[in-house]
Amino acid sequence: MHEDALRRLLTLWVAAGLAAASAALGVLVTHARAEGLTVALVPVAFVAIGWVIASNRAALVFAAFGLCLLAPLPVTDPLPVHVGIQLYPSDLLVLLALVSWTAAWLLNPETARPSLPRTQVLGWPLLLFAVALFAAIIRGHERYGESLFSLPLRFLVYAGIAFAICDLKLSDAYRWIVAVFYAGTVWQAGVAIYGYATGTSATSQTILSTGGERVLAGSTAMFMAGALLLALLNLETERSARSAALHLLMAALATFALVSTFQRTTFAVASILVPLSLLVFRRIGLRTVAFLPLLAPFVVLAALLVPKADPALLPTLGDRVAASPSTDASARWRLEAYSAVWEQVRESPLTGVGFGLPVTFVSGGIRYNVAQDPHNQFLYLWAGGGLLLFGGFVLLLIVFLLEALARFRAATTEGRHLIFWVVSLWFVFVVNSLTGIILTQPSLLLVFWVLMLLPMTARPEKRVATRPDRAPSAIARVVR
Repeated sequence: MHEDALRRLLTLWVAAGLAAASAALGVLVTHARAEGLTVALVPVAFVAIGWVIASNRAALVFAAFGLCLLAPLPVTDPLPVHVGIQLYPSDLLVLLALVSWTAAWLLNPETARPSLPRTQVLGWPLLLFAVALFAAIIRGHERYGESLFSLPLRFLVYAGIAFAICDLKLSDAYRWIVAVFYAGTVWQAGVAIYGYATGTSATSQTILSTGGERVLAGSTAMFMAGALLLALLNLETERSARSAALHLLMAALATFALVSTFQRTTFAVASILVPLSLLVFRRIGLRTVAFLPLLAPFVVLAALLVPKADPALLPTLGDRVAASPSTDASARWRLEAYSAVWEQVRESPLTGVGFGLPVTFVSGGIRYNVAQDPHNQFLYLWAGGGLLLFGGFVLLLIVFLLEALARFRAATTEGRHLIFWVVSLWFVFVVNSLTGIILTQPSLLLVFWVLMLLPMTARPEKRVATRPDRAPSAIARVVR
């Protein structure tokens, strides 16, 4: 009786808090075209979001992917609120994950409480990384007046999305990822077709340094590479001709969208990952050949329409992809930016100079300010937090790979598909973060953390020990 009363009290308290937060956020929204309407809709939106999250917190995980797949819609831009810091939709997803998990733990009986995230990534490696990160943030705040609640803090805070993943079932995770990525592939292919037909682009970075124009955003290439791999993995266990045709169609659309980004780094990574998937899952190639005739009408249609929409696409594709770095203005700019930020690394290689120290350099007669981010997130962390922070981040990546490998070996077929896909897309992110602005974009950083944490959905089945006196293997200890 006492517990029921306490839960009712807590429910009222949480509801009142959400209502107050919704009203406060509505008041803070400014510079909108219809400010009064926005203020009225914000509480309604919060109630709707709260209802969805209360039924399934994992929706936040797939929303993280969905935000990025909806490009070029401005769903990842900063929210029009004035709270002293820039607030992004990805920030809200993490906040909602933490709040919803806490509320479920407080309001549910002990037998129905949510579990804690169980993964090595969130253990001592994250603690070491957090200590070095906080030191760099505080150093930048004291020396340059950088806000404590700035971008670097998100490198740590976004690990909180784990509270939306900890109770996610493997089958549900895989099913929803397929649905979200397939829908995103259709959307991006449609955006590309519209761009070719109208001569427009879905990104502000339209002009390519190798000549020509980009139709889709460079970051979209990473997700289309993920969609392509996902479609190929689905073919391995597919027996239905209709479903196989769908997977092949998704693979074709993803390839078309990927080519439309002209993102050479992702092209190179995909050229490694696709053959690797055929080696790891050998039935993919056989089933692809068996079902490929089903895709013939779409291939013929594309061969007829694409050259008419953009006659220069195919003839110039090789030149754009294989352009020499010596003649590539973008590559030269990156090298000059790396050199400028490297001066900060040399100034304080072990502990870093702190976040917030501007970096300016001249390239082609134009002065640029890259704000410590020279399109290389590893160098960004090294400059701000020194070798301690850089090493802590690399350690996190290594622990992730080791745990993913251990879980892959112990997983079922579906679990192996998920982990292979996660590690592949994670690898695409890591390579692109060496040459682009990836982890310093909040929406992409959140997806990166989701990828780092998704392997914990592949939980090992409980088995009866045949030799209880035998110590668990190293792999078993990692999986636990």
